[in-house]
Amino acid sequence: MNAETAYVFRHALLREAARQLQMPGDRARLHAVAFGIVEEMAGGPPGERPALDRDEEVSPDARPADAWAAELAEHAAQALHAPQADQSRFAAARREYLRRAAEHAQRQFRWRDASG
Repeated sequence: MNAETAYVFRHALLREAARQLQMPGDRARLHAVAFGIVEEMAGGPPGERPALDRDEEVSPDARPADAWAAELAEHAAQALHAPQADQSRFAAARREYLRRAAEHAQRQFRWRDASG
């Protein structure tokens, strides 16, 4: 194991240990804050798009934020557990960013990520 691999491994362990020390409600609130910050830095929330079950072909409207869509979806999912969280907002954001993450992966020819 080289030094960089050892650092990445230890860093992940330390990060997970620190994460487990936080109360679940506090952790969920931090995810909600992180979601808001990342989304704002990435250009704000995406606009409404047509449903997936429509017959015509819909071309995805790519945005710079799509590179962070998977991360935004995870933050939204974790923020759902925050006390007094806007459940419908975070649930809708999670669905939208999961869709965007899959479309972004498909545009990058990362088929495994697009289907997962």
